[in-house]
Amino acid sequence: MIDVDPMDVPDAEAEWAAWEARCRVSHAEHFASLRNPRVAFHRPAKPQALLRVALATSGGLYVHGMAPFDLGSHAGDDSVRWIPGDVDTRNLRFAHDHYDHTDPDRDPNCIFPLDRLRELAAEGLIGGVAGWHVGFMGWIPDPRRFARERVPEITARLLKDGVDAVVLSPG
Repeated sequence: MIDVDPMDVPDAEAEWAAWEARCRVSHAEHFASLRNPRVAFHRPAKPQALLRVALATSGGLYVHGMAPFDLGSHAGDDSVRWIPGDVDTRNLRFAHDHYDHTDPDRDPNCIFPLDRLRELAAEGLIGGVAGWHVGFMGWIPDPRRFARERVPEITARLLKDGVDAVVLSPG
């Protein structure tokens, strides 16, 4: 494991403080800061060509027919949407009002590169595409419950699915 201190960057503390101040103004009492002091990177135990890979995005991704994320809640929506690995990417939708998703609406692969992942598997560059992927909202003013409840649920389900690596994509 390689530990990287994200605050080991010039002016990172000032940038963090400015971001927190902006969030407190825009989200008032709904905002709670949750800061991971270290970012961990784990080298996979398997060669890349054997890895079963999942995708996770904070872009508000869901499959047409599922309930979209609640954009009206001042507290955000910390639920998740499980995306089947065999979904037709033309059926993917984005419910998020904190970024312009015009391009992802046209081609979901720019945020959720499932078709590209399938191509990598077909070429033998990865071992396979996971049976399940996950979409959630990136705008969660108080992420403590998400970190406490959802992250362990997500991790457990991906491990049960035999996932070796996860590609994270923001909205």
